[in-house]
Amino acid sequence: NSKFCYLKYSDDEENQTFLFFLGADSVCNHMRIIYDRSLRNQKIKDLDTLYLKTGENMWTEKRDGKEYIIQGTDEKWSFILNIDQKN
Repeated sequence: NSKFCYLKYSDDEENQTFLFFLGADSVCNHMRIIYDRSLRNQKIKDLDTLYLKTGENMWTEKRDGKEYIIQGTDEKWSFILNIDQKN
């Protein structure tokens, strides 16, 4: 792919797909997780337990002096999480 450099992993049932987008230095600068819609409610519960909820389908995490924004999006067939480092 000439536009994006990424790694893609899926579970055996293909209910979860993880995409790690890499910068020019081969360091991950964005992560996207695509879940089958049937996993949405459990993932929301997990996120509410693990991270600070900051809005509708939004959470933050602080780790190693960095803050990360986690944002969920409902699609017709999937629930998508985007994870980015806060600038």
